[in-house]
Amino acid sequence: MALDGRVAMVTGGASGISRAMARALGTAGAHVWIADVNGEGAAEAVSELRTEGVRADAHDLDVTSRLSVETAVDEITRRAGRLDILFNGAGVVTRRRVLDMAEEDWDRLLAINLTGTFLCSQAAARVMVEQGYGRIVNIASGLAQGGAGNADYAASKAGVIAFTKSFARELRDLRVDVTINAIAPGATDTPLWRKGKTPEEIERLLASGTIHQPADMASAVVFLASAESWPISGHVLERG
Repeated sequence: MALDGRVAMVTGGASGISRAMARALGTAGAHVWIADVNGEGAAEAVSELRTEGVRADAHDLDVTSRLSVETAVDEITRRAGRLDILFNGAGVVTRRRVLDMAEEDWDRLLAINLTGTFLCSQAAARVMVEQGYGRIVNIASGLAQGGAGNADYAASKAGVIAFTKSFARELRDLRVDVTINAIAPGATDTPLWRKGKTPEEIERLLASGTIHQPADMASAVVFLASAESWPISGHVLERG
């Protein structure tokens, strides 16, 4: 398979898009480490993946803590022998208008969605550069262009895009086979998306055909995580 022998760390892999990507990466042959602050959810995801024949393990991770991130990357690298793929999927979303937004809410969301992406990418890339190979895939969003009631989320995802493009240029200068790209899904049927919606609203939106499923970008992520994607770095693959 495309990812045989590779080791992948998936942040936020206990649920949503990240859980679907963990399954896709594992099905393609990678040894998947689900790194999540939700230890119970991560253990449940690992158990499910193992029943499907995927090699999977879990590790506690708080993406807002440099110590937690570096500990996770060091431990996974030590136990697995290498770290080839990082999927940065940990994230939160709120629905507050700017005039009603508390500073601490803004800070928390940016810390998880943007700073967390930076910390995990930095720690993983240090390992990847040393071993001469690596693939990082981040989650951006179609809302990076802006959305009413989502200014904090939109700002964080615009930051992820800028970070991805900037870090790609730095990695290129190092002349190593380490790439970083991002996917930008549209509205996707995840627990975060369903939060705050009535069953009737969910049913109506799903029936509209405008809501994606978590696995819809799985084949693209597997490609970006593979050796075959080596010429591509600093790109954002958007699905409206």
